[in-house]
Amino acid sequence: MTSEATVHSLQAAVHQRDKLIRQLQPRAELLQDICRRRPPLAGLLAALAEAERLGPVPASDPGHPSPGGPGPPLANSTGEEADRDHLQPAVFGTTV
Repeated sequence: MTSEATVHSLQAAVHQRDKLIRQLQPRAELLQDICRRRPPLAGLLAALAEAERLGPVPASDPGHPSPGGPGPPLANSTGEEADRDHLQPAVFGTTV
């Protein structure tokens, strides 16, 4: 009788653990995916930090137009684009 109660108790424990494993499996897969993506993400963040450290191109450099200012026309430019609003220049930054 006691061995049968022990068997039922162990079966219930196994059932509970299986249920917990099924609940945790999606989270484990997500963590594995995050770990696989970490090196490229770290490299991207380092590059963004370097770009932020470099800052904007100095306005005195004649080879680089000032941000937001007119630049050289593109090869396929028709000139009609000048009537449109200019886009704001890209700004590098991190919000980690």
